[in-house]
Amino acid sequence: MSEKTMVDHAYRRFGTKLAWLVCAGLSLAADCAGSEDAREILIETENRHRTRTQEYSGDLTVVSRQGKERHKAWKSYRDGYAGDSKQLIRFLAPPEVRGVGFLSVGTAGKNPDQWLYLPSMKRERRIATQDRESSFVGTDFNFEDMEEFDQSRYEPRLTGDQVVDGQQCHIIEAFPKEKSVYAKKVLAIRKDVLFLVRMECFKKDEKDPCKRLVLSDIQQVDGHWVARKLEMSDLLKGSRTTVVLKEIAFDRPQPRDRFTLQNLNREEGD
Repeated sequence: MSEKTMVDHAYRRFGTKLAWLVCAGLSLAADCAGSEDAREILIETENRHRTRTQEYSGDLTVVSRQGKERHKAWKSYRDGYAGDSKQLIRFLAPPEVRGVGFLSVGTAGKNPDQWLYLPSMKRERRIATQDRESSFVGTDFNFEDMEEFDQSRYEPRLTGDQVVDGQQCHIIEAFPKEKSVYAKKVLAIRKDVLFLVRMECFKKDEKDPCKRLVLSDIQQVDGHWVARKLEMSDLLKGSRTTVVLKEIAFDRPQPRDRFTLQNLNREEGD
C-alpha cells in the first residue's frame, strides 16, 4: 500500500470517528436540553398548583373486567404539597371498610412513610417497600399510586407534544431515582394551565403501559385548578377505579394532630 493510500485511509477513519463524535455530542446535548426543559416544566407545574391544604369527599366505583361494580366512599385530607405533603384518608362506606384509615407522610426527594389502619386489627400497619405494589383497599390504585408526584424524585425528559382530550400537552418521561414499582412514568401536562391530565406507568422492559391514570372534568375551585374525576385503569387486569371528588376545599387550617398515628388509630369515619 502506498503512502498516499495509507494517508487517505487514515483521513477517512478520522472523518468517520469525528462524525460519530459530533452525532453523539448532539444527541447528548439534545438529551440534556430535554431534561432541563422537562425539569423546568415540572417545577413550574408544582409551583403553580401548590396549595397549603386540600380536602374533599370521594365517591369511588371499582369496575372489574367482567363489569361488576363495587362502590366505596372516603374523605381525604392533605397538608403540604408534592414531596412534603401529609395525607390522611378515611373510608366511610361500605360497612366492611368503614373506619379503614391511610396515613402518608412525605419527605422531599424520598419515598413517603405510609401506614394503613384496619379496625379488625385495632392498630396500624406500616407499609413495607415490598408491599407498595399491593392493591390499595381493593381498588386499582396501589400504595405507590397514592403518592403525590414529586418531581425531585425523578429524572425527567421532554419527548415532545401530543393532543390529549383535545388539549395540547407536553409529554414527559419520568424515571424514578429510588426503588419503585415502575421503571418509568409518562406524563401528559396541558400546556395552557400546566396541569397533569394523564399518567401512564410502565414496568421494566415493557413497551406498553401497565396502568393509566386519567384526570378529567378539570375546573377551578377557590381559584385553584383541580380534576374532579380521576380514573385509574389496570391495563393488565382489565379493571378500573373511578374517583369523583366532591366538597373540595383548599387552604383550610388542619388540626395539628390530624396527620399522626394516634389520629389514624380511630375506627370511625370523620
